Amino acid sequence: MNRNKLSMTLSISLICFIIGMLFALYNRYSGGETPDSNAFSERMDNLVSTISDLEQEINAYEGQIESYRQELAEIESYHQTSSVQLMQEELHMAKLRAGLTQVSGPGLRLVLEDNTLGQRESPHADPNQFIIHYEDLLSIVADLKAAGAEAIAINDQRLVTNSELRCVGNVIMVNTSRVAPPFIIQAIGNAAIMGDMVSYGRYDYLLLNHFPISMTQEEEVILPAYKGDLQFTYIHEPEEEPAEGEDDGVGGSSEDLPSLG
Repeated sequence: MNRNKLSMTLSISLICFIIGMLFALYNRYSGGETPDSNAFSERMDNLVSTISDLEQEINAYEGQIESYRQELAEIESYHQTSSVQLMQEELHMAKLRAGLTQVSGPGLRLVLEDNTLGQRESPHADPNQFIIHYEDLLSIVADLKAAGAEAIAINDQRLVTNSELRCVGNVIMVNTSRVAPPFIIQAIGNAAIMGDMVSYGRYDYLLLNHFPISMTQEEEVILPAYKGDLQFTYIHEPEEEPAEGEDDGVGGSSEDLPSLG
């Protein structure tokens, strides 16, 4: 009996001890109101609050950055589109002036043929008197240019700055292509002015010598693009000279020169 009481007392004491230990541990690790635990908890709360504030600021900055990126992309797209359009327009005008594109407009159409009838009627005469020579074409082209022709073609060979019009034996060459009568010269420009200019030049001489030639004003003349190759080996844009007062890189200023006295 005494032994049973002793065992019960020990069991109760052990249970109380364990409960006390658990309670102490609970207070220690679950917010017991001690000075150290309160300070640590307060620091943790402050740190969490700071992190939360920083995250909100970061999110706001990221939103602003994304907005700025979109605005920048729109600006770049606008400028690129405008620049590309401007360059395309400039390129188109350069090709137009260089004769690299097909063009159309009002102008003249001249047809020149050899005087075969006159040659048959005068079999003993010099045959060169009855054929169209490249000098005739050159003279008429010069008259058209002097009258303000903006584009000229001979037998669908567009004339540009480096075009050749010459005679090789008894063959006339235009842009390295052989052409033969009838020679069809087409020009775009003021038809009345060009017609007047041509009428008082080589065209009039051929007409007086009974060459079968004709000239008509056209509401629309269509000229092909130049088919050759434009290559320049020696020409280039001149280098800009340094502005007055700037150092050209060849020695210093007058103050740097040694005295000659």
